[in-house]
Amino acid sequence: MNPKTDYAAWRFWFDIGQYIVAALVALYIWISNKAKASGEDVKAVEKRIHKIDTRVTALESSQITKEDLAEVYDRLNDVSGLVNKLMGISGGTQKTVEMINKNLLNKGGKE
Repeated sequence: MNPKTDYAAWRFWFDIGQYIVAALVALYIWISNKAKASGEDVKAVEKRIHKIDTRVTALESSQITKEDLAEVYDRLNDVSGLVNKLMGISGGTQKTVEMINKNLLNKGGKE
């Protein structure tokens, strides 16, 4: 060995190299964990989107159609017709009662 070899200088540069390698490894780990966390976050968001998509599909499949509304309107029209008929009958009954009442008041109910 050469007596002029400076082992302290070699050790200094070796230590510097180790620090650089350690810093690069730390940087790699930080970047890979950041990307890994992002991947997990994306998977969680995809799961939520799938749930929402399923719920929206279920709501859309049970949506009221124009045909359903037409059927409801037909039934309402039938009920409206029956109510009008009952109102006519009730009006006729009222007039009959009024005539009976007038007759009883005019004759006094004596017969």
